[in-house]
Amino acid sequence: MSKHHFAIKLNEYNKEITTGILSSNNGSNPKGESFGFTNFYMTRNGEPFIPIVGEFHFSRFSYLYWEEELLKMKAGGVHIIATYIFWNYHEEKEGRFNWNGNRNLRHFIDLCAKLELPLVLRIGPFCHGEVRNGGIPDWVFEKPLIIRSNDELYLKYAARLYREIARQMKGSLFQDGGPVIAIQLENEFMHCGAPLDSWGYKNGVFMSSGTGGNAHLDKLKAIAAQSGIRPLFFTATAWGGAAVPETDTLPMLAGYAYTPWIPNQPPSGEYIFRDLHGSPMEQVNYPSAQYPVAYCEMAGGMQVSYTARPHVSPDSVEAMTLVKLASGSNLLGYYMYHGGSNPRGENGFLNEYGLPKITYDYQSPLGEFGRIGESYDRIRTLSLFMEAYGASLAPMGTVLPEGQAELQPENTETLRYCLRQKDGSGFLFLNNFQDHVDMPDREDVSVTLESSKGQARFPHTGSLRLKQGISAVLPFHLEAAGIHIVSATVQPLTKLTNTENLLLVFYAHEGLIPELVISEEMVAGVTSDGGGIVEQQSGVYIVHPAAGKQHLTEVRLKDGNVVRILILSREEALGTYCLRLWGEERLLISDSHLYVSGEQLICTSPGKAEWQVAMYPAAAADIKSSQGSLSPATEGLLQLYTVKVAAYEPQLLINKTSNRHAAVQIDAAWPDQVADLFLHIEYDGDVAAAYLNNELLTDHIHYGQAWPIGLKGFQNELLDNELQLAITPIRKGTTHTFVNQAFVERFEGVEIAAFHEIKAVPHYVTALSQVFK
Repeated sequence: MSKHHFAIKLNEYNKEITTGILSSNNGSNPKGESFGFTNFYMTRNGEPFIPIVGEFHFSRFSYLYWEEELLKMKAGGVHIIATYIFWNYHEEKEGRFNWNGNRNLRHFIDLCAKLELPLVLRIGPFCHGEVRNGGIPDWVFEKPLIIRSNDELYLKYAARLYREIARQMKGSLFQDGGPVIAIQLENEFMHCGAPLDSWGYKNGVFMSSGTGGNAHLDKLKAIAAQSGIRPLFFTATAWGGAAVPETDTLPMLAGYAYTPWIPNQPPSGEYIFRDLHGSPMEQVNYPSAQYPVAYCEMAGGMQVSYTARPHVSPDSVEAMTLVKLASGSNLLGYYMYHGGSNPRGENGFLNEYGLPKITYDYQSPLGEFGRIGESYDRIRTLSLFMEAYGASLAPMGTVLPEGQAELQPENTETLRYCLRQKDGSGFLFLNNFQDHVDMPDREDVSVTLESSKGQARFPHTGSLRLKQGISAVLPFHLEAAGIHIVSATVQPLTKLTNTENLLLVFYAHEGLIPELVISEEMVAGVTSDGGGIVEQQSGVYIVHPAAGKQHLTEVRLKDGNVVRILILSREEALGTYCLRLWGEERLLISDSHLYVSGEQLICTSPGKAEWQVAMYPAAAADIKSSQGSLSPATEGLLQLYTVKVAAYEPQLLINKTSNRHAAVQIDAAWPDQVADLFLHIEYDGDVAAAYLNNELLTDHIHYGQAWPIGLKGFQNELLDNELQLAITPIRKGTTHTFVNQAFVERFEGVEIAAFHEIKAVPHYVTALSQVFK
C-alpha cells in the first residue's frame, strides 16, 4: 500500500440530462449541419460536443495575415472563433463608419466561413476589452443621454450601430449558411464598467455598469432583430450577478487567476475542483442547472498593466482548463487566445488608461505578431482529447471526493483530484498546480475506484509520483476501439478510426510511469516492443509500455482486429497535431509548428533550420518540400521526414546611443525560406517602445520576460528605416514632489535602463505537398 492512498466508491448516479432552456435554439444550416443544447452540454450534428472557443480581435491584427492566424488557431484545436466589434474603432467620428483594412468585419466573417470556423460576434455597444471607454466613442459622452440603459437617445445610436453591423454581416448567420452561430449583446452588463478615459480631468473615473437589467438586454435584442441580426442563440457574460435574459441566451463564465484588478492578489480558487453545474462558484442570475457550464473568458494569459505585471505560466493555463473540465464545464473559451495590437485612432491612442498604448499581446497562446507560445501546445493536447473523447465525456457528471470542494487555495498538503463518470466509466483528474503558491512534488500516491464495472487502481501496483505543476487526466473503465481499458497512468491524447487498424494515442507525463491495464475479455493477446513489459493476471493484461513515437503496443482482439497503441513522451505530445490532410485525418508529430492550407502542410520552425515531421498514415504519394531538402525514413508506425533548409544569419547593426536608446538597422531582404524575423529583446527598465518611420510601432511594460517583436508586417518599411528602441528607466529610490508656482520633482536614487540582448530569430518555413507521377 502506498503512503498516500485514496479510495472512492462510485454511487453509479448518472448526471440527469434534460432538454434545458436552450433546447428551442437548436438549429441547422442548409447543409444539414446543426448545433444544439441540452441542460448540460452542446451538440454538434446531434452528438455531444465539448468545443474550444478562441478569442481573436480581428481589428487588432493585420488583415493581410488573418487567414494564416485563423489556420493556426484551427490547427491549435480551436473549434469556434469569438471576436469583439469595438464601436469606437468603427465610428470614432460621429456618423462616419470605417469598415476598411484591419476593421473589415465582412472580410473576417468570410474567412471564417471559408475555413469552416463557427463565429461568435460580441457586438456591444459596450465591450470593454481594455479599449478606450470600453469601446464607446468619445462623442457619445457629449450627448444628453445615459449610457447602457433604455435611454431613447442611447438606443437610437445603438440601433444605428447594429444596422451598420448587420449590413456588414448580411447572409452570414449559421441558419443562412454562414459561420455566425451566436451574438453577445453588451458585456458584463450590471456587473462592471470601464475607465471613462474621455473624462480627461483625472484618472480613476469609471463608467456605469448599466441600468435596467434584462429589460435593457431585451431591448437590445429587439433592435438587433429589427436590423436582421437573429442568431441561433445569444450569449451573455454571466458572472458577478450580471443580467442574463431568461430565454435564447447561453450564460457564460470567466476564470482568471492573475488579476491586475485585485491588489496583492492572494492564490485564487480557480484551481480547486468543484461541481459547477447547478452550483456555480459565485452568485448568478439564472437557473444554472438548466444550462451547460460554459466559459467565454478563461485566461489564455493576461494583459500587463502599469501597476500590475503578472507573468502567466503555461502550466496555469493547462491546469485551469483541466480543472474546469473536471468540474463539469462543457464549453471552454479562452480570453485571449490570440493577442494583437491596438490601432491608432484619429485623435490619439485607443487603449485603456494604464495599459500599453499599442500592444495587446496578452501573453496569449498566439501573440501580438503571431508569436506561438507554450500554452498553444498545452491547449491543443487537451483539445485533441476533447475531440476524440468528448462525445463520451460530455454526459459524464462530476464526482467530488469528500473534502475537495472545501479545500483552500493555500492548502499545499492535500492531493487535488476529481472524477467525471457515467455508468461506472470515466476519467480521473489530478492537479498539482496553484497560482501564487509553490506546490510540492507528491510522492507515493495511489487512487482506487470501486464501481459496478469493478475496481480500477492508479497504478495497478505500487504508487504514483505527481510532480509540481503537473495536471493530468487518466481513464478508468474506458471502452475504446473495442477494448476495455480498466485504468491507465498515461493521458489520452487522440485516436484515429479511419485507418485499417484503429490507433489510440496516449502520452506519459514526466514522473508518471506508463501503465495500461486492459481487460482480457475481448483480447487474444498483447505485445509491446522497445522493452515494454506485458503481464497477464486476474483477468487483465498489465502493460508497461516504452514511451516514444518509435515504439508500439498492439492489442489483438478475438474477432481478428488489431488495435494499435502509441505512448508518446510529454515532449512528443506537445508537438502532436491531428489534421485533415490529403483527404484524410492524419496524426502528425513535429518539433516545428504545423497548419494546413489547402493541400499543403505548412511547417514553421523558430530558430532551427532543421526539423522533423512524422505522420500516420503515410501519404499516398511522394512528398516534396517548397524549400530545402526532404529526407524520408520510417520510425516504427510513422513515416518520418527530416526537413533541412539553408540556415540564415540575420544581419543587425545596433547602435546604442545611450543605455536607454538603440537604433537597429535590419537587413529586411531575408530569403524565401524565412517567413518572419522576430526581434528578441532583453532589457531592464520600466517600459519600452519601438518606433518605425517616426511612429510608435509597439510598446512593452516590463514584467520580467523578453520582449518579442515580429517584423514581417513591416518588412518594406525596414528596407529604408531604422527601428528605434527606447527604454523609460525604472527608479529605485525616493521621489520628492511639491507644488509652488509649478510642479517640482526631485529624485534621490538610481535609474535603471539597459539593453542586455538584441537579436533576430529567423522563423523558417516550408510547405509539404504530394507529388503524383
